[in-house]
Amino acid sequence: MSKESAITAHRTMKKVIILLYAFVLSFVAFATGQEGDVIYINGEKWFLLGKPIGSDSILRRGVDSILPENRDEVTSNWSGYTAYWSIYNKQLFLDSILVECYSEVAKKDYTVRIPTADMQRVFKDYYKKKNILASWVDYNIRAAKGPILYYEHMGYERNHEYEQIFTIKNGKVTDCKSYHNMVAVNGFSFKKSFYDKKAESIAQEFPLHVENYPELADVKIVKFSVGKLQLNSLGQLLDCKVRATISRKEGDERKVIEIDGLAKEMKEKLMEIFPWRTLFINGEYVSEIKNSTYYIPYNIEKLRK
Repeated sequence: MSKESAITAHRTMKKVIILLYAFVLSFVAFATGQEGDVIYINGEKWFLLGKPIGSDSILRRGVDSILPENRDEVTSNWSGYTAYWSIYNKQLFLDSILVECYSEVAKKDYTVRIPTADMQRVFKDYYKKKNILASWVDYNIRAAKGPILYYEHMGYERNHEYEQIFTIKNGKVTDCKSYHNMVAVNGFSFKKSFYDKKAESIAQEFPLHVENYPELADVKIVKFSVGKLQLNSLGQLLDCKVRATISRKEGDERKVIEIDGLAKEMKEKLMEIFPWRTLFINGEYVSEIKNSTYYIPYNIEKLRK
């Protein structure tokens, strides 16, 4: 291979590695709870559940280029910064960007504000007089404050007691919906009932007719998955999606087999429970696992004894 070919191959491989690294980071960030930004509404501080700068690839790269090299890197804030925003005159403005850094000399963290000159260079097309109008934002943004009522360890999938959802069109606020979220019914909880329990005790609490399924003869554990719970204001379970699966080795492969009858039995047991822990989130009555699936290990070997 010639020297020129080797250089070209090296550069190509470097680009591939960078792209793969960026893909992995984006996947991990999506699968990890993120801190979000800060927004001031009528002078009051709220959490902004999102990163509007990141929605524009050019601005995202521009901000990445001006961040200090010694910034803290934490999985809860993969962007490496916290942007501060405000809404006034029915417009969304970017006020500043702060970065947490670490001093190797002083052995402690400190906060850096991105200099105005750097902000002017990256956001030069968005300045309205001395302010940065976020006219690249053309979607809904969500602001929140107060205790967290619902949380998933993924992105910004959580709900606080108070929320405001703003409809933004090219940086201008065209609509706003305010919500007071709460625990509507404090009833049966998946998390409290099953989190620390073993598969044996769960099987005892929810006895099923496992003897009716010959395909379970050599099976010890059945995995139930429960999701798409629909609740009313009283905490009554109206409907849900239940799957019962076993894993069995067939030849060199391991296959997942669904047991529909057993799933139906479990659903009937769950429908008998009343009331369920019910949340009132953004105008709807939902379960504590509203956007996720809950997995229940179930030891059928104990039921045979």
